[in-house]
Amino acid sequence: MLLVGMLCTPISACEGTADIVIHPEFDLSYSFESGLEQWSGDGVDLFDPIVTWSAERTGQQASVGGSSVQLSLDNANGVAKIWIERGFTVDPSRAYNVDISFDIGTADSGQADSWRLLAGAHTSPPDIASELTVQDATGNGAVSGTGLVWLSKSYRVSASSGADGRMTVAIGLWGTSEGARSYYIDNVRLLFTRAF
Repeated sequence: MLLVGMLCTPISACEGTADIVIHPEFDLSYSFESGLEQWSGDGVDLFDPIVTWSAERTGQQASVGGSSVQLSLDNANGVAKIWIERGFTVDPSRAYNVDISFDIGTADSGQADSWRLLAGAHTSPPDIASELTVQDATGNGAVSGTGLVWLSKSYRVSASSGADGRMTVAIGLWGTSEGARSYYIDNVRLLFTRAF
């Protein structure tokens, strides 16, 4: 009986240690089936000359369900950046790791003419290009002329919330050459975990 008690004590101690698990604070997903779901469009470097752009829900393309967000940009100045963003309320003044995953529909076949993807988390909504988080190229690796291809993208970024507990996630495009293009964003997944 004493032996059993001695065996249980270390096991109990191990179980107590196993209870210290870091759980995500938010695990969210968006497929835009019922609207933009509080995401909104924004952009910078949209002048000189003025560029035409939009960020809107569409039923033309989707990787999940029947809708996605279409990002369209007529990049007349060759340097415009557009994105969708959404604000979140988390613990104030705290560092977070944010896993951002999404599907992008792109017809860019080669790397040479690709634009850049934006995906980041920010203490406040980005206002200038240097505040944006630049990621991969928009090229889909397919043979030229294949048309739209859906790619799954996933990134981990770090950001801190403001004193008001607000944080903004932005997903979009950095136009690196002149021309008009459309891309589609769908199946967005966000995982917020406190960075201890």
